[in-house]
Amino acid sequence: MKTAPQGAESREPRRWEWQLRQHARGWWSADGVGWLAAAAAAFTVAVLAFNPLSARLSGDEVVYASQIANHVPLLQWAPHRARGVSLLAAPVTLLTSSATILRVYLALLAGAGLFLALLAWRGTVKTWVLALACVMFGGLWMAESLAVQLYPNYWIALGGLAGAGLCLRCLRSPAPRWPVLVLLALAAAFTSLMRPQDAMFLFAPLLAATLVVAARRPGRRRGLAALTAMLAGLAAGAGEWAAEAYLYFGGPLARVHLTSRYVGGTRFNPVNSLRIIDGGRTSTVPGYPSVSGWPHPQLLLWWLGFALLAILGIWVAATTEGWAEALLPAACALGIYALYTLPVRDNYRYLVPVWALLSIPAAQGMAWLITRWRNPTRLTVVVVAAAFIAVELGTQHSLLMQHSAATRAGSKAEVRIVNSLRKLGVRPPCVVTSVYRPHFAPISEAAGFYTGCTGLCPAARPTGGTGTGRLVVLVQGTAPPWVQGTAPPWRYARNWRAHRVGAANVYAYLQPANKPPLSITRPRSHGHLAVCFPGPPARGGNQP
Repeated sequence: MKTAPQGAESREPRRWEWQLRQHARGWWSADGVGWLAAAAAAFTVAVLAFNPLSARLSGDEVVYASQIANHVPLLQWAPHRARGVSLLAAPVTLLTSSATILRVYLALLAGAGLFLALLAWRGTVKTWVLALACVMFGGLWMAESLAVQLYPNYWIALGGLAGAGLCLRCLRSPAPRWPVLVLLALAAAFTSLMRPQDAMFLFAPLLAATLVVAARRPGRRRGLAALTAMLAGLAAGAGEWAAEAYLYFGGPLARVHLTSRYVGGTRFNPVNSLRIIDGGRTSTVPGYPSVSGWPHPQLLLWWLGFALLAILGIWVAATTEGWAEALLPAACALGIYALYTLPVRDNYRYLVPVWALLSIPAAQGMAWLITRWRNPTRLTVVVVAAAFIAVELGTQHSLLMQHSAATRAGSKAEVRIVNSLRKLGVRPPCVVTSVYRPHFAPISEAAGFYTGCTGLCPAARPTGGTGTGRLVVLVQGTAPPWVQGTAPPWRYARNWRAHRVGAANVYAYLQPANKPPLSITRPRSHGHLAVCFPGPPARGGNQP
């Protein structure tokens, strides 16, 4: 009588094993999520392995980190920044000031975010093609580098990528389900929270597409639903930015105008974009370092191949879904490209959302080439595609190593400056500022962050009287007597003693310890919020 129950019990584990096997097969089938998860995990491992996780935060990073933190002073805010990155880092910055812990946290979050952003495309693009797009985008040195840096651009790329995929899912569905609409609103809000201007340019083509669909009677419901979700998300994300603009910058239009002063105005220079993806750094802002040549011209051949694959992928999608849907990712990429090409930017990170969005059609183009042919031609195409990916990973890894070495060198320079300031007796309460040398001001912000001093925008002027701490003016590229073309300190500090502070051509002008602290006059009243306005460009020297 005991044999029957024992047999039933023995069959029960086998049924669970069979279900687990079926579930595992689903994950690793031709359209299983496992391939995408593996690609995102490989990206995370590469980010953790090849980036200098112990490097100190740079000048812009310390500004974002100081906004929601218990261990460091609040650094001055600027009109071109938004609070999204500070909120993203808040779980770490509220507990510790460790750069290593923050970078590991960002790396893990970046891998998970890339997986979720590409997962939003599932149902419109095959999952193994999404895994290929993950490898293409995640293999770029700029994506791996930004994943551990406290900047908004990588997260803007993920928000735009997820938003485009979710919007396409809504447009293809006769009646979009509410979870998809909620996720679309969250993607728009997340992107807008990171930087509202970027979100508007990224989502403008999606808004236009949903508006066109809503104008047609058959698609009115799904068009209006997607349009409402995106507008609600964008408004929710930009609400804090708009309120801050009215309180501290004279309104949104005035804030946008002040932002343009940080980038040196507006002019069309697409060659700069080519130099940036070539591994160089370009700038038209006086004082910033710039590259006029082509550091790695061979990389442009790979980028040409990437562009051709993206064009092919758009054509392939158009043959099955129509040109309107096929062009949407490229239109979003073009929007962000226009935003950061007409106002000349000087850094690789601003175009990262472009490459994230174009990785989808590029992967579709490569997938079409692989599946288009039969053996033995298909084997040849697979080998060529694998070689293309291998060339990307090899060349981009080399650029990542160069950037990581420069980051380590900059971190060591910051350590030497901070140690020298401490040896000179600089202790909180204190204030650190610099002159209008744009490429040097971030170093002064980082120095103030790690010495516990308040950072002061150069636009502010000490006026005498009693203040909150000893003033330190950091200057790069000059020592008394001043050489023509260099940047002497502000007039109020020219009689102070200059000290070399451990880095090449960096000098600190310290307010004499026996004098009372100086009070600070800002351009206008900003209440409790520390706000920094852009100042005039340096022209051979600084005025009082």
